[in-house]
Amino acid sequence: MADADGRIVLVNREIERMFGYGREELLGQPIEMLVPMRSRGAHPGFRGEFLRDPRARSMGAGRDLYGVRKDGVEVPVEIGLTPVPTESGVFVLGAVVDITTRRRHEDEQRALTEQLRQAQKLEAVGTLAGGIAHDFNNLLGGILGYAELISFASAPGSPTRRDADEILAIAARGRSLVERILTFSRRQEARRQPMELNGVVTEIHQLLRASLPADIELVVRVPHALPRVMADGTSVHQILMNLAMNSAHAMPRGGRLEIAAQPLYVRDSVARANPGLREGAYVSLEVRDSGTGMPEETKRRAFEPFFTTKATGEGTGLGLAMVHGIMRDHQGAVLLESELGHGTVVRCLFPTIESEESGAGQIELIDAPEGRGQLVLLVDDEPSLLEVGRRRLERLGYRVRSAPSPQQALALLDDPDFDPDLLITDFSMPIMSGVELATRVTATRKELPVILLTGFIDDIAETILASAGIHQVLRKPVTISELATACAHELARKPAQ
Repeated sequence: MADADGRIVLVNREIERMFGYGREELLGQPIEMLVPMRSRGAHPGFRGEFLRDPRARSMGAGRDLYGVRKDGVEVPVEIGLTPVPTESGVFVLGAVVDITTRRRHEDEQRALTEQLRQAQKLEAVGTLAGGIAHDFNNLLGGILGYAELISFASAPGSPTRRDADEILAIAARGRSLVERILTFSRRQEARRQPMELNGVVTEIHQLLRASLPADIELVVRVPHALPRVMADGTSVHQILMNLAMNSAHAMPRGGRLEIAAQPLYVRDSVARANPGLREGAYVSLEVRDSGTGMPEETKRRAFEPFFTTKATGEGTGLGLAMVHGIMRDHQGAVLLESELGHGTVVRCLFPTIESEESGAGQIELIDAPEGRGQLVLLVDDEPSLLEVGRRRLERLGYRVRSAPSPQQALALLDDPDFDPDLLITDFSMPIMSGVELATRVTATRKELPVILLTGFIDDIAETILASAGIHQVLRKPVTISELATACAHELARKPAQ
C-alpha cells in the first residue's frame, strides 16, 4: 500500500519474496524504486491520474508492465489498484502478480503456433513440389528410356554412344533432384546410403553461387576422394543451404564464404567434451564465413528452435536447430566456433563407414537378366512411357502387349486366350489406380505377378500392396537394369505351368 505521495506504507511477505527486499528496506520509500529505470520518470504522472479519479481498476491495462527486483532483474507483472479512503487521505492498495511463468507459457504457445504456421506453409509448398516432381518424373522416364535404347543400339566408343551416355549422366542428376523434391514434399522418407560428401558439395556449389549476393566470395575446397559416410543426400543439401544462408546474413556488406570437407579423427578426449561424439573416424563438413560472428549469449542459444537474431520476417530461427536435428539423426555432431567480429565456423561431423557400395545418382548400363519370350502386359497412361517401356521390354527378350489405361487392360484380360506371364502397371492413372487394377486382376488370376511403377508410394501401406498381389515396387524413373532385375525376380516367383 502507498500513500497519496507515493510512499510505501505497507508490504506483505509476497512482495518481499517477489522483489528481494526486506520490509524495512521498502517502508517509507517511493513506489518508483520498484519500477524499472526507463519508466520511473512517467510513473508519478500515472499515480496522479489515478488519484484524480480513484476507483478500482487494473493499472496499465493493455500495456506490458514490469517491476524491478533488488538485484536489477526485471519481472513482468500485472497490477490491480484499489483506492482506500481514510481520515488521513486516500491510500492506494496495489495487488502485484508475477506473471513470469504465464509469459513463458505464452511465448512457448506463440512459438508452437509459428511452428504450425511454418509447417502448414511447407506442407502446401511440398504438395505443389510433389505434383511437379511427379510430372517431371514422367518426362525424365522418357528421356532416360530412349537414351538407354540409343546407347544399346550404338557401337561402343562411337559419337552416338558417347552422346547417349552423356544424356544418361544428366538423367542421373535429374533423378537425384526429383528424389530431393519428393523427400521435401514428404512423399518419400529420407534414405541414408553410403556416399561421398564431395559429390553433394560440388553439386550445391553452382546453386549457391546463383543464390548468394555478388559481393560474397564463395570458395569450395573438397579433396578428390573422401571416406564414405552413411547419409541422405537431400539432408546434406539442406544442411549446406541453411548454413550458407546464415553466413550470408552475417555478411551484409560482403565477405568470404568457404565450404570444405575433409577426413577427421576424433580423439577420446574431444569426444568426451562433446556429447554425441565418440572416438573414431569422421568426415568434417565445414562452413566458414568472415561475418560479424556471435557473442557468447547467442552462441549458447544458437541451436534452440525459434531463436533468431534476425529482424521479424527475415528468419524463423529453425536453421541451426534443423542442422542439429539432421546431424543427430545421422549419429553425428555439430561443432560451433564463433567470435564477435571474427566470423563463424560450423563443423558437421559424419561418422565414416567401411562399406564400398556405390553411391546414389549413377545410372549404368550393365548386363541385366533377359527374358525368354514371356508375355508382359504393360499399362501406363503416358504414351511416351508406354512406348519406351514396350521397346525396353522387347529389347530384354519379352513379348509385350501394352494398354494405355486400366480399362483397356481389363478388356484384354477378359479374353480367356490372353494369358500374360507378368503385369507391369503405373500407379497414378485416371479413374483407376495401378493398385486398384492389380486388386481386380489378381482376384481372378491369383498367380499373375505384378510390378508397380510409381513416383510416390510411401502413403500406401505394405498390407494394401500385398493384398493387391504386388510384391515389387519400382520408383520412377526406372533404369533398364532395374526393370530387367525386377522382371526376372517376379517371373521366378511364378509357379511353373
